[in-house]
Amino acid sequence: MNGDISRDSFDPYLHYTRVVMQQGRVQLDADWNEQAAITDRRLRTLLADMIGPFGGPRDHCGFAVSTDPAVLKGMTGKYGLPLSQDRVKQLAERLDKGDFLIGPGRYYVNGLLCENDEPVTYGEQAGYPFDDQTTLEELRGASGFLIYLDVWERDVTGAQNPDLTEVALGGADTAARTQLVWQVKVLRGPAAMSCSSISMLRRARPPFLRARAKQPEKQQDACVIDPAARYRGAENQLYRVEIHRGGTARPSGATAGGATFKWSRENGSVAFPVTHLDEDTGANETTAVLATLGRDRRLGLTQEDWAEIVDDGYSLRGTAEPLHLVKRIDRDQLQVVLSGIGPAGTGKDQARHPLLRRWDHDASDPATSDEGALLVSDDGWIDLEDGVQIQFPAAGQPTEYRTGDYWLIPARTATGDVIWPRRLVSGELEPEPRPPGGVDHHYAPLVVASPIGNGRWAPTLPDCRKQFAPLPELT
Repeated sequence: MNGDISRDSFDPYLHYTRVVMQQGRVQLDADWNEQAAITDRRLRTLLADMIGPFGGPRDHCGFAVSTDPAVLKGMTGKYGLPLSQDRVKQLAERLDKGDFLIGPGRYYVNGLLCENDEPVTYGEQAGYPFDDQTTLEELRGASGFLIYLDVWERDVTGAQNPDLTEVALGGADTAARTQLVWQVKVLRGPAAMSCSSISMLRRARPPFLRARAKQPEKQQDACVIDPAARYRGAENQLYRVEIHRGGTARPSGATAGGATFKWSRENGSVAFPVTHLDEDTGANETTAVLATLGRDRRLGLTQEDWAEIVDDGYSLRGTAEPLHLVKRIDRDQLQVVLSGIGPAGTGKDQARHPLLRRWDHDASDPATSDEGALLVSDDGWIDLEDGVQIQFPAAGQPTEYRTGDYWLIPARTATGDVIWPRRLVSGELEPEPRPPGGVDHHYAPLVVASPIGNGRWAPTLPDCRKQFAPLPELT
């Protein structure tokens, strides 16, 4: 969650069943967000236990894949209304050019309800193309591949969807939302594909991270606390450490590549709606016109900040493009001049809710990579700021980091420490290695595609989807 929250207190290993309000107590966002998480996990677990890893209702099973225009006859769209003739013609033309249809209906993946409200083609999906190897052009003549469903959640705030703000309160930003995202993608492999090839997408072991407030190198007196051995920030913060470029840690001696990360002291919630982008390729600069420069200096922009231009398409692709350095700010015109040119098309379509998101690592940090983020290193503790340190523990073998993996680290002035679980190691309490708090991707195979000649392909039937009957029919 990129929202402006105090912390994420939900821990499934504590097995809490509900949050209980007590009289006369302070109400915190973390408590009620935890209640929602408890209820959500219980429902998802129940559905996954009953349905299995994936499945759909027999009479409304969605995500059928087809290349045959004949299936369009009688299809309905939103609200159950028949598709217009113009829409049927548009879909048929796309199928004729090598696209494929994703049918409407429902499907459950690891307890998550995926709903396709109306037929859509692969190439029409938000975020397409997902990579260079699975464009429609590349799939023509492919020797075979697996079409699958990728399901995950993303956070939506008032900056991304103005309908979440309340105009009666002057457009005040209130609560954020978590949105389920599904994407139909293609998996190509070196050998013949099957429904079980979906296992290729699951990583065997997630990465881990540890966090602490800075420790003194040598304790002089057991009764005296070294002033460096604490969180020294002036305010409570929620640090977000997020993997930017995926991969493994950069090998020693290498000068390029390797996983990178970025961090924010505000959970990545400091973002500014972009109203216009102007690129100067000669100067290698981008000028962004923003709707606002923030409420105050703490939540604003300054020179030498790192920033990222994002929009719906960028987020849905899970892209990791080079970050931009803030070079100049014109506060009267709400203009920000950034280093570099962003990816083609990103941030220029207002319908995709473009944002400029601020990250807080130091531009002069020697660990900064060739793309503006920081290099992932498993050599030891890494300083963030004000005594907060993180560590990517060495696993004895290369660890795979994925773009979007993130960890949240609450830092509190009252204790001068971070809130992080500890475990007893050799008689001493040590920060516990923890897997990412997200983003969790869930996968389900839909159909295997086979070549049929002339550079064309067709779904191999029966498909990979599992279907179940209503419970009353099973008794």
